[in-house]
Amino acid sequence: MARSAYYKWLHHKPSKREIRDQKILKQIKEIAKSNNSLFGSPKMTMALNAQRKEGEPVVYRRTVSRIMCVNGIRTSKGRFNKKISL
Repeated sequence: MARSAYYKWLHHKPSKREIRDQKILKQIKEIAKSNNSLFGSPKMTMALNAQRKEGEPVVYRRTVSRIMCVNGIRTSKGRFNKKISL
C-alpha cells in the first residue's frame, strides 16, 4: 500500500453524502424494525418522506435502494398460502 494512500485514509473526513446516508440509514433501520422488515425500497421511501421534517430534502427510491443494498437490509418475504377449493 502506498504511504500517501494510508495517510489519506487516516485523515479522511466523511463527505456530505456519507453523513446524509448515515442519517437515512438510521431511519431505515427504525422503520424496518417497526414493520418486521416487510417494506422494500418503494414503500420505505414513502415512509421516509412521510416522516421528513419541513425543509428537509426529499429522499429518492434509488438512494434508499442503494443504502439498503450496501448495508444488507432485505425484506422478509411473507408466506404463500395455497388456496384450495373444495
